Amino acid sequence: MSTIKDFRRDTPSMTARAEDAARARLLAAAAREPEPRNGLRRAPRLGWRLAVAGALAVAVGTGVVVARDQPHAVSVASVQELGERAAQAAYDDRGQVPNPGQWLYIRERQAPQSEDGSYGVDVSRRTVWEQWTSVDGKQVAALINGKLLVQGNHPGLGAADLAQRPITPEGVLAKIRQKLEDMHMVSATGPLPSMDQRLFQAVYQLMGTQALPPEVRAALFRGLTTIPGVSFTENVADADGRRGVAFSYTGEWDRYDLILDPVDFRFLGTYGVTVQDLTTDYTDAPNHVVKAGTPLTLTSRLESKVVDGPGQK
Repeated sequence: MSTIKDFRRDTPSMTARAEDAARARLLAAAAREPEPRNGLRRAPRLGWRLAVAGALAVAVGTGVVVARDQPHAVSVASVQELGERAAQAAYDDRGQVPNPGQWLYIRERQAPQSEDGSYGVDVSRRTVWEQWTSVDGKQVAALINGKLLVQGNHPGLGAADLAQRPITPEGVLAKIRQKLEDMHMVSATGPLPSMDQRLFQAVYQLMGTQALPPEVRAALFRGLTTIPGVSFTENVADADGRRGVAFSYTGEWDRYDLILDPVDFRFLGTYGVTVQDLTTDYTDAPNHVVKAGTPLTLTSRLESKVVDGPGQK
C-alpha cells in the first residue's frame, strides 16, 4: 500500500502531478483545501482543475468535437505506431494560429468530485467545465463562483517556446525536461515522482491546454513513445462514452490515459485511475485509504478556440 507524502517546489505553478493528474486542482486563492503530502490534492470542491489532468488532455486541434460512429477505427499494434499515426494526423489538422497575448478557451465535460468530498471523482455524474490558458503557457484562468481567477500554469511553456528549433521529438522533450529540472522540486519526506513520470505529465498538460502548431504536436506525439513507461491502451471511454485509443502512463499508484479518436486521432478526453491502494497523509486533515480502481479524472473535450482574453468565448 502506498502513502501520499508531502513535497513542495519553489515555483508558483500548478502541482506537477497534473491531477488530470490530468490537471492540478485549485486556484490557491479559491481552494482552501487541506494539502496532502507528496504534492497531491484531493479532488476540489470548487471544481477547479486544469484541463490534463484535468487536467492534463491532448489537444490535437481546435473546434467542436462531436460524437459519431467509428466504423473504420484503426487498430494499432504498439505505442510507436500510435505515436506515428497521431503525428501524421496532426499535420492534417491546421487548427487556429494564435497571436501573442491571446488565450485558448476550452470547454469540456467531466466527472465532478465525489459529493462526499473524498478523493476521486463521481463517474455517475457529469458537469461542464470552462477554462482559459494564455498562449505563452504561463497563466490559466477559470470562473470560480462567478469570478474570473487567474494563476500560474504548469509547466509554464507555450507554443513559441516549443516551436524553437529543433522541432524534433528529442528537441521538444529536452526543452520540457530542462524546464522541469529548473523548478527545483524538493521532498520533505519521500522521493519525487521519476523524471519520466513528470515528463509524461508535462506533455499531457501542454497538449491539453495549449494551441500548438502541427509540427510541435507531431513532435510531442512521437516524443511520448520514447518516454520509458509510456504504453497504449485500446477501447478507453471518455466522459461522453466515446471509445478511443490512449497513450498511457502507470506510476507507483495511478494510471493516466490521453484518449484519441481511433479513426482520425483527434483528442477525445482523459481518464485517470488508481492502480493500487494508497493511504493519504494530509498535513491538516484525517487520513483515509483510497482503494485501487478509484477514478481520479474523466473528461471529454467539447470545444476549444483561440480568443483575445480570459473570460471570452
